Amino acid sequence: MPPKIRKKKKLQKDRSLEVNREAIRILRTVRDEEAFYFYEALGKPTGESARSLSDFLGKIKSIKLESLLFHLQRKDFQNWINKTLGDSKLAIKLDKIQPSRSDLRVKILVAVENRIGELKETRLTLLVSEDLPVVSSIPT
Repeated sequence: MPPKIRKKKKLQKDRSLEVNREAIRILRTVRDEEAFYFYEALGKPTGESARSLSDFLGKIKSIKLESLLFHLQRKDFQNWINKTLGDSKLAIKLDKIQPSRSDLRVKILVAVENRIGELKETRLTLLVSEDLPVVSSIPT
């Protein structure tokens, strides 16, 4: 094989591994000091927190609507998801949601559920030999 083709295969393999690392990083559980703490208003904590994107999804299902409005308007969700979990794609999606009472919870739930689904569908390419790539799906 010419060197250019080998290099291209190596780059392709590295990209696949990078996607997998990104999904693992975003879906990880963080320490208590990095958790998201829910408030209804300034100085009025709910007592609820989330340490992972899955945990966050569960809290969104039951947290008071006032808390959702409070955090979305302040961009707290977007900042935590982007800066702590490292998921700029979901942060941008949440930033586009208009803070209204009618279907706010559903919009946030759909965005987070869809993103978790995307991240869990990550595929990984492994090279068994230089001529035989094997594609394996990571079970969820």
